[in-house]
Amino acid sequence: MLKLSKKVDYAIILLIHLGKSGNPVSAQEIAGMYQLPGPMIANILKQLASNQMIQSRRGQQGGYLLNKLPEEITLVDVIQSIDGNFNLVECADDGGCRISGNCPTKGPLAALHNQLKQFMETITLASMIQQQY
Repeated sequence: MLKLSKKVDYAIILLIHLGKSGNPVSAQEIAGMYQLPGPMIANILKQLASNQMIQSRRGQQGGYLLNKLPEEITLVDVIQSIDGNFNLVECADDGGCRISGNCPTKGPLAALHNQLKQFMETITLASMIQQQY
């Protein structure tokens, strides 16, 4: 079954929250609001910050903010920021599959991978915030 990892799912929730807020938000505040595990949320926020999607501010009025406009962040960006390269199947990156030379599914699955990736590149954080998908 094709599904997003829990970390990517949480990252989308965090980014939507930050996109709606406009003000710095703490990891504890977000974790409490959505009843998510605090350490995992802190870890995801650190990953998003290290990949320049969000920024952190220290101090009493500190917290996390978007580092890019919501229109500039795609679903593929989020997936790659959290889980690494988006690959529907091993052969999508031309090097991971040991039977790619004679695999009957390589062509159709590569086409599906490309279409899914192109579709996810059209889904922006802005459209998720506005629920326009």
